[in-house]
This record gives sequence, C-alpha cells and structure tokens, in this order.
Amino acid sequence: MYNIHREIISFKDIPAITEKSQKSVLLIRHSYRESLQNGNPDPELTPEGWKYAVECGTFLKGMKDVCFGASPRRRTFQTIEGIIKGGELGVEESIIKPYPCLHDTAMFSPPEGLMQSVEDHTLPQLLRIYYATGKAPGMIDLPDFAENLASFLTTTEFEKKNVILASHDIILIALLTFYKVYPFREDDWCGYVQGAFFYQDQAGKWTIAYAVPDKGNRTKCKLFV
Repeated sequence: MYNIHREIISFKDIPAITEKSQKSVLLIRHSYRESLQNGNPDPELTPEGWKYAVECGTFLKGMKDVCFGASPRRRTFQTIEGIIKGGELGVEESIIKPYPCLHDTAMFSPPEGLMQSVEDHTLPQLLRIYYATGKAPGMIDLPDFAENLASFLTTTEFEKKNVILASHDIILIALLTFYKVYPFREDDWCGYVQGAFFYQDQAGKWTIAYAVPDKGNRTKCKLFV
C-alpha cells in the first residue's frame, strides 16, 4: 500500500523532494492539443500547448538525474520535449521512451473502443460510469487497471533515479481516484500538464501526491475534449 500526500504539490517543490528520495516518478497529462473531433486520432499540440509545456518545465528546474517516457502519441512526446526545454532537464537529443501502458487506449478492451466512443460522442458518459462504478462496457475494471499502472510506475527499473512520463487525463483520473489521492470532481480539474507524483523514501516506502505546475494558479479546463 502507498502513503497518500494529502496536500497538492507544485512542480517547484518536486526538485527538493527528489533530492531526499530514493526514486521518483512524475506522471503528467499532455499539454493543449488539437481537437479529437477533427477525425485525427493522434493530434499534435497547439502553439499554446507548446508554450505551456515549456512554461511548466521551468517549474522543474533543478531536478537532477532524470529520464523521460511517454504514451505512444505525438502530443505526449511533444509535451515532454517542452518540459525538457523549459526545465533545462536534458539535451536536445534526450531519449523519450514510448510506454504502451500509458497509451490513452490502455484501459479499453479492445483498444479501438476509445476512438469508437469518441466518434459516437459517448466517451464522457462512458467515463463517468467508469469512474463512479469501476466498470464500463469495453473497459478493463478500474481497480485492475489502476493497480497494474501503479505497479509499473513503482517497480520498473528506469534508466535514471527520477523519471518524467506523459500520459492522458483518463489514465490519471483512474489512478488518482482509485487511490483516493485526489477526488474526481468535474468542476475542479486543472486539466493539463498535471497528475500524479510518486516518490520513495529511504526506507523504500512509496508516497503518491497530486501535482500541478503551480497550486496557487490553477486553470480549470473542460474534461474529455
């Protein structure tokens, strides 16, 4: 079982926490992207999204010994590229590894169910049922999904002591709500480049926190867009 850090953490607090931790994993949502409603299942970041990713990276300056990964989507890779640039966390050629378990289709069985629900305009309703009950047609049961994801994050031997990973809001909500780190409230979701921060103390115990770029300046956004 994991300890739960009850207060929201700002990115600027993370470098100091990682200095005292054995390991850490920062799992964030991608930045602003083009709409899925345009029919493109893999849209890129908007110009505003690129700018915001770089800005969010500046809050992580001072973080050391970092490697990077992302869902196999262009918007998540681009978000990490912006984070690296803004935080001066690596070099231009820094390797960003793809991890299928962070894919936005990872909780769907079969994976094609995600885009079908987007095309049918049923995704918001489907996800509300999923988060409320832990089950929904065509989706992996929420407890199984969240536990497997947390295990991946805390047991994988990443290349560096600290890792920053980019994924999607539906993944993060499942993780944060299952472990009761942060409740899913549609009127209080600071939706971009924010998520779950795992850190391991010297005794080997993992703690989970809800992390945002700046907890004093949280911009809300519409979910599932």
